[in-house]
Amino acid sequence: MPFIDLHCDTISRLLNARRTGEAGSLRQADFHIDLEKLKGSDYLLQNFALFVNLKGGRDPLQEVLTLADLYWEELANNKDLAQPVLSFADLEAARREKKLGCLLTVEEGGVCLGRLPLLRTLYRVGVRMLTLTWNYPNEVGQPNGQPGGLTETGLAFLEEMERLGMIVDVSHLSDGGFWDILRYTKKPFVASHSDAAKECNVCRNLTDDMIRALSERGGVIGLNYCCDFLTET
Repeated sequence: MPFIDLHCDTISRLLNARRTGEAGSLRQADFHIDLEKLKGSDYLLQNFALFVNLKGGRDPLQEVLTLADLYWEELANNKDLAQPVLSFADLEAARREKKLGCLLTVEEGGVCLGRLPLLRTLYRVGVRMLTLTWNYPNEVGQPNGQPGGLTETGLAFLEEMERLGMIVDVSHLSDGGFWDILRYTKKPFVASHSDAAKECNVCRNLTDDMIRALSERGGVIGLNYCCDFLTET
């Protein structure tokens, strides 16, 4: 059965490989994911996250645009396997043509520096989902394990994302931020890579109340197979 993976860090991994002189491309590489592996696994859609560590020593905006450029370069080189997805119609086209649908996301809302024009710029370069925080506070809100929720800027981001049609991703967001999303949005939202706190009680996972609320809104959860979020040992 065709399936969807809401999150992978392959583009960041590929950029790091390029910077250190490693071989590899999105088509075939010694990574967990490449296009040929996905093609053989009955994928319908793979979300490719542009991950930026705000404390990584590089300019966040420059880094996310560099990652986006690499993503589009790799898709252009692999048109026989990959179909960029900017809308539901694109996903349907990928299914008809038996290609892998590829959706661009950003993991770290801080790359926008709290500025709506930069959010809109990400949309223009193809980003269709945004993880509002990673593990650090930013202009949008607080991350997992920290008190507080979204800022006023964060609420403005929500409004603009819903207007644009950019999916809100609550993975890595604080509990307060999760409930702010539920309170201030109308459309479905997602947790791209989160698990159940009832099974593994770490701050990155979702409580049963959160899971029910997200489901009732029409959202979905992408399971996280990282061992840190599956066991407490």
